[in-house]
Amino acid sequence: MKTTSASSQTSRKQKIILSWKELPEQSKMILLPVVGDSYLALTTHISTCVEEQLYRFVAREMQDDHLPKNRSELVMSNVRTGMMSLLEKRPDMKGKLHVLFNQCLPAPLRKLTWRLHLSNTKARMEYLSHVSMNKATSVLDRDISLQCLSVLSSERTFQHLKDNKLAFRAMRNVLSYYHKHRSLPAGLCRTDYFLLVPLLQAVIDTSTPSTSVDSVSTLLVEEYITFMELRPSYMRLASTEDSTGRNMYEEVASLLHQINRDLANTIQGIYTQQANKAPDSVPTGVQCMMQPVVQALFAGFLSMSTLLYVWDQYIIGLDQPAYNCLPAISAAFILLLQDHLVACQTTEDVEEVIRTQGLTLSIQQFQNVISRHFFTKFYSILCKDEHEPHPIHDPSQAIPPWSHLSRAPLLPRTRPQDRRQAREEREMLQRQRIEKQKQEQSVRRHLEEEQRRQEESRLQRLLEETKRTFTAQRDQLLEQLSWEQQFHYETQKAADEQIKGLQAEIGRLLEQRRLSMDTNSAGSLVVPPPSLHSQTPPQTGKPSPSSPVPVVLGGTLRTREVSGKTAESVTLDLLREIMQSADSMVNGKSDAERDSLNTMTRDHLHTYRRDVRNAEIETFGHEITSREIQNIPEPTKTELNKRLSVAIRRGTEARYKAQFTSGRLLEVVTYAGTP
Repeated sequence: MKTTSASSQTSRKQKIILSWKELPEQSKMILLPVVGDSYLALTTHISTCVEEQLYRFVAREMQDDHLPKNRSELVMSNVRTGMMSLLEKRPDMKGKLHVLFNQCLPAPLRKLTWRLHLSNTKARMEYLSHVSMNKATSVLDRDISLQCLSVLSSERTFQHLKDNKLAFRAMRNVLSYYHKHRSLPAGLCRTDYFLLVPLLQAVIDTSTPSTSVDSVSTLLVEEYITFMELRPSYMRLASTEDSTGRNMYEEVASLLHQINRDLANTIQGIYTQQANKAPDSVPTGVQCMMQPVVQALFAGFLSMSTLLYVWDQYIIGLDQPAYNCLPAISAAFILLLQDHLVACQTTEDVEEVIRTQGLTLSIQQFQNVISRHFFTKFYSILCKDEHEPHPIHDPSQAIPPWSHLSRAPLLPRTRPQDRRQAREEREMLQRQRIEKQKQEQSVRRHLEEEQRRQEESRLQRLLEETKRTFTAQRDQLLEQLSWEQQFHYETQKAADEQIKGLQAEIGRLLEQRRLSMDTNSAGSLVVPPPSLHSQTPPQTGKPSPSSPVPVVLGGTLRTREVSGKTAESVTLDLLREIMQSADSMVNGKSDAERDSLNTMTRDHLHTYRRDVRNAEIETFGHEITSREIQNIPEPTKTELNKRLSVAIRRGTEARYKAQFTSGRLLEVVTYAGTP
């Protein structure tokens, strides 16, 4: 009966209390202590359990590990690992990172924090889609590559990345895609290059030798596009075009007046000549000083470690619209340069101080200034202590810090016999572990030897089979060569006999010609007697067919003509036939075949030029001319030429392999008119 009554009361409460927001303020004030106490008890119990489990794990880790380690370092390492694991599983808990304001984040936690605040699934999917279609490169890719090299080489704070191939390639890929994504008519400005370097450094700090350029480029494209879209307007436009920028610099000037009026007066004295009115000289001076710094978000004006700390403070508050730490950080930057600014007389001196002395500022200096003047304000904004109508019971704020380290019970005293026994047990376990490792190594070695023997046997069989095949092919080729030699001998013999017969025939004809010429010469001196035919009268009727009259040619003409053809005409005919055959083999017999062969030749030349261009980009990072190659000193030029040849051959083989796989090489091709 009591159970039924309790369940009915619970159901009535659930029907009445639909939502905390629907309750009136008086009911909230009544229920808040009860709910808060229950919540506090629950979180305290959870925190205590986590603390005990953590220290138990640390104690076991210190006992199992042979290398001495600091207990505090182990605790912090495990806490950091657990926190990162929770954030990866629950990205919506990134607001808990607000408690790390004014702290320099470790490299793994920084990478995760920035990725959570700058995640952009749409930008990532669009980039991957463009990469899959090979459309992620800008038309100004070569200029962007050269500018990346210039930025990494010329800027003092970025020079440690100039020899990092992963950094250069990822930076080039991201900026080339960003230029194409924005459809900019001109190139990128120098600030766009500077703003990518901190994001690149955060990824490089946690990279390994196996990290690929594609994964780094994909992550940086996502973060960079999100960062560029979320940055305030005064980082994109000049303050004359944006009222928000003027308000920001006025806020910096107001902070300087509140903290250090003498420094504000010094800036006012330097920039009075450039302002139209004296009261506006401080905001104007702050604007002239800090506008290049703010637009680059201090990239290039601070050392890399200090720059990453500043970006930590900026990024952890991106999810809070009311949070804007740039005026405070700018004021802290000016305050830290006070000793150098008071000695300046002109604006050029101020610019020189900002460009050179800003690189000497440390993280500790910024932390001290922010803790002294700005910590309370920004921490309350991030943690919402002053913006909620009712207090929030946050475990990180409502319960005391862990105290297990101070209240951990002392280990009981042990006797020498117990310590000796424990040591012997540990030594025995260690010997067993070593023996087990040796056995595993022996088994692994035997397996490797067996695999090696099998591989050698397989290779030996393959070698013998190859030798047999080679011997058979050699015998076949020798037999074919012998047959061809015999055939050539018989053909040559027949040709020699034919030549001898022709020579004998020519000699016989020459002898007959000489005899006929001698006879004609002797008979020409005496008048021949009349023939019987001339004495008989001519008969009417059908004339008898006349026999062909032999034509006696001169000696010179007879020796040059055979069957009406001279040696020169025969040679010309033979050469003409050879040229026609070669032309038909090279260019085809018809115009259609000639056009087809010309088209195929042009396609092959175009494809080869594209392979050369891709190989140059792969080897040098950009296209290169022959003059540039000639200017490279030896032996570097020889090595680069070898690498370029290997890259061209690899690209050509990959293309032909892809074409063969797709079936494009299986089409019917006509050579010399023969299908």
